Amino acid sequence: MNPEKREEFANLFEEFAPYYPYTGEGLRYRTAYEKQRKQGRRNFQAIAADFHSEEDIAESVLLQLLPHADSITNRQQGAWVHVNAAISEDLSQWWQKSSSIEAIDRPILASAIFNFICRCWENSWQLSAACHDFFALPNYGKFQMEMLTPILNAILPDRFILIGNNSLKVINYFAETAYSEKLIDYPPVNVTAKKLIETLTIEINRPTIPALREEDLFDMFSHWLVAVKKYDFSNQTDVELKNALPLPDLQPEYSLNLCAAETGFEERELKRWIGSIKRKKQAILQGPPGTGKTFLAQKLAKHLIGGGDGFWELIQFHPAYTYEDFIQGIRPNSWDGELTYQMVPGRFLEFCQKAASCLDICVLIVDEINRANLSLVFGELMYLLEYRDRQIPLAGSGELFAIPENALIIATMNTADRSIALVDNALRRRFAFISLYPNYELLRRYREKEGDLPVEGLIEVLEKINREIGDRHYYLGISFFLIPDLEEQIEDIWQMEIEPYLEEYFYDRPEKVEEFRWGEIGDRIFIEF
Repeated sequence: MNPEKREEFANLFEEFAPYYPYTGEGLRYRTAYEKQRKQGRRNFQAIAADFHSEEDIAESVLLQLLPHADSITNRQQGAWVHVNAAISEDLSQWWQKSSSIEAIDRPILASAIFNFICRCWENSWQLSAACHDFFALPNYGKFQMEMLTPILNAILPDRFILIGNNSLKVINYFAETAYSEKLIDYPPVNVTAKKLIETLTIEINRPTIPALREEDLFDMFSHWLVAVKKYDFSNQTDVELKNALPLPDLQPEYSLNLCAAETGFEERELKRWIGSIKRKKQAILQGPPGTGKTFLAQKLAKHLIGGGDGFWELIQFHPAYTYEDFIQGIRPNSWDGELTYQMVPGRFLEFCQKAASCLDICVLIVDEINRANLSLVFGELMYLLEYRDRQIPLAGSGELFAIPENALIIATMNTADRSIALVDNALRRRFAFISLYPNYELLRRYREKEGDLPVEGLIEVLEKINREIGDRHYYLGISFFLIPDLEEQIEDIWQMEIEPYLEEYFYDRPEKVEEFRWGEIGDRIFIEF
């Protein structure tokens, strides 16, 4: 934040803090925020219940989910009264005068509003996509954020900041942005406001200030600055004003139907796995080698971030991986000829910092998670994985840390690896486990598509090997054979990849290895049933 702007804010807040919150109007604001949120939540729950009962909810949505001014008429009609009132008069009068929605039928608008709120409530990380889709509806382009941010703030106050015209003007001034009042600008405004308030925490948290949420204090301050003090913002020149951050580029949609087609798993099963990942927020894909765990993890991540502004990253654990690599640690640094030691964030902290700046789901893929000493690597993260709503000080720096709600973890684990013993019960309790075993139907479809090799002979050999192995955690997988020119390379794959694996597994039964040497089974693979 610009130091001059910060000093300007501090001086203004020092003027605001001692008296305005204790005036009659200030007291009204102080008591209104939480009361209005509770009423908004009750309204939404009641309307959702009516919707599921197939009741007509059109008038209820417009009356009880949009913010109305405090008037006798509005109270008599059961309207949702709010200090940031976008509807200053009777609903019918407002409808007739509103040029932004004059071409929209009331039931159609009510349905779009209700669907938008439900989407944000069920998947708060989809805010960007929800605003984008709402904005794209015919004649909805001028719909202002002050109409819908109050109800979003009511149902999920930790996720969505209340933005009205006054607070937007203050945000643009102190953050040096130029966001419009349109709903489509709300996702970046929401992020900017959170960062701005976080930056100004010291200025906002004063001993004489009433016990309110920082976001509510900021909103009250904004009302005072614009409507009461009538502050002159003219020293902010339009020429020098930074352009508002554009809406982040949304990731392309990746449907479960397409995911099923590319992975070979049934859409129903994929949907169940996605549900487990969202519910638990961290999952491990476990299975023997060659079952496509990493491939599937990437596809699931691609689906999860589809339509949002999130991202996915992949890291791989190994026996030498440490807490300092993953969370944070001291690293030597040469500066101007002197050796200094700095606290440097690890890969997970960096991932969380990036995820916190996004509105939608972000996925970290941890490949071969059981190869590292997990208790050592995870440290206090073991606690935070289970209690996502908490924050605790990090061992290295003492800084408070919490895992962002939109940060998901998908790990892979090779069950044939003896280091699986390092995955203790404490960690198992914190992850959902998804088991993957050889999918012969996927192999069949892939090879039929390529049309270069009779597949039934290969499947018969693999099934026989796995019957001899007897333990599904050590089954021979199919990913070795999911390559385009398999007919030319299968002999090398078998002798250099399959046989060494069998030699290790059947180390005490060498006759079994000999039974499955290429010279013994090669001809059977090329048999067309």
